[in-house]
Amino acid sequence: MPGSFRLLILEDSALDADLMVETLHNFGLDPTWTRVDKESDYLSALDSCPDLILSDFSMPQFDARRALHLLKDHGLDIPFIVVSGCIGEDVAVQCMKDGASDYLLKDRLARLGPSVTQALERIRLQKEKKAIEERLFHETFHDALTGLPNRALFLERLDRSLLRSKRDRTYVFAVLLLKLEGLSTINETLGPSASDQLTIEASQRLSRHVRSLDSVARLAGEEFLILLDDLKTATNAGRVATRIQQAVALPLIFESREIILTAGLGITASLTGYDNPENMLRDAGVALNRASSLGKGSFVMFDATMHAQAMERLKLEADLRQALERDEFKLHYQPIVSLETGHIAGFEALLRWQHAERGLISPIDYIHVVEETGLILPIGRWIIHEACRQLRSWQAKYQAAASVTMSVNLSSKQFNDPELLLFIEKTLKDTGLAGETLKIEITESVMMDNVESAAILLRDLKSLHHVQTCIDDFGTGYSSLSYLQRFPIDYLKIDQSFVARMGDDPKSLEIIHTIISLAQTLGAKVIAEGAETSEQVALLKAWKCQYAQGYFFSKPLTPDEAGKLLTAG
Repeated sequence: MPGSFRLLILEDSALDADLMVETLHNFGLDPTWTRVDKESDYLSALDSCPDLILSDFSMPQFDARRALHLLKDHGLDIPFIVVSGCIGEDVAVQCMKDGASDYLLKDRLARLGPSVTQALERIRLQKEKKAIEERLFHETFHDALTGLPNRALFLERLDRSLLRSKRDRTYVFAVLLLKLEGLSTINETLGPSASDQLTIEASQRLSRHVRSLDSVARLAGEEFLILLDDLKTATNAGRVATRIQQAVALPLIFESREIILTAGLGITASLTGYDNPENMLRDAGVALNRASSLGKGSFVMFDATMHAQAMERLKLEADLRQALERDEFKLHYQPIVSLETGHIAGFEALLRWQHAERGLISPIDYIHVVEETGLILPIGRWIIHEACRQLRSWQAKYQAAASVTMSVNLSSKQFNDPELLLFIEKTLKDTGLAGETLKIEITESVMMDNVESAAILLRDLKSLHHVQTCIDDFGTGYSSLSYLQRFPIDYLKIDQSFVARMGDDPKSLEIIHTIISLAQTLGAKVIAEGAETSEQVALLKAWKCQYAQGYFFSKPLTPDEAGKLLTAG
């Protein structure tokens, strides 16, 4: 039962007002009350928003019905109980229609306490319901961590802006999709609590650096949306983007650590002509992807050509996912030749895509998509298995293939695949290929990403299955001799850029000579990649480089072409 509350009494008789209050006290209620009997005083009292009103029906200057109308005009929902000395049923009904909560006679005040309690309880339940509804609305349309609007509320506001732009051709607005760059690293190194705190601080900075008519929302994780409303020109969005990037880049402090984040942004403006908000977010995402490819702290304004490129990328991804099932991938094999004997010492397996409609597609056009989408794992496994199967097939047919090796390139994702060792073991068993004839090629950067785990994996491949290791594109990365000595390295492959400049670049000659000397120190052999002239081959041979590959010897060959080469010895 409610106790104290603010009570306004409309009554020209002070004795009657006292009697009503006494009745409420006897019922266990403790109102703080005020009595008025004039319209002007009543209007002033409404400013203090009383919890309940008790009103005589008729007073010298105005009556209960007038009071009810004034209450309605002020937009107030306050329980209003008519307490009158004499009131007809028709008048009472009219008061109820006007908004009164109840009516009762002064000579029957026993019902006043329950009536007041019921009215106050109704208001309490209404307020409680409203609070729940407001909380649910906030939870439904706001981000729990930052308190910012979420995607759903942002889309609602964006839809209103789109409708306005259709009515008013001079109205311009823009959408910015922002990615906090470096936040995922913070989460991995300092933990989720650090990531959350920095996300909150960054969101507050974003809100401070836009106008009150603009909207900032959190999309998900490290991504935010910004609606720049009523711009004079679309180019102003770029100026705002620069200001926001500068704000985000200011140092953040977490547990006495100074942390720097950057922001990449994709921008799209209403002038492009949109029918729905989802398309604007789509194109902002396309622009953000382009900005990310340019490096950290970049922003890009969307244009129509990006959409066409994004659609082409989408189709490329779909085609790549089906290429394995359609048997569109093929392997070509480039010979690796012994410079001492001139015989084929091995092959490097190279992926080719024979698209059903577009024909042969260069790896340059799709290998980055394979990496980014994670398709490199299933495709990479197919490459390993097919290369091993092919070499074993040649060994069964050609005597010259008995000692030939097969080189397979591994990307960073493949090399860090926890199932790689087991997969290679199963592939060797299924194909019947001896492990010492399989050579995996990895770059310096892949190997140096995680020195300890890389060393363990390579040692396991060597000790368990005799698989050989070749460091690809050697000389283009960074690795010290002390680190290299920790790996079971069998071959160093000189990057083709150094081989190509052998004739006119003394530095390239010096690098090649250094790599050959380093390989001798490590007990490894050297393969020169990209040999195309007899002069290059002669120099490599003179410097004791053991192997070479390139168009001087052969282009990458189909399996049948490589088989004929093996037949020729």
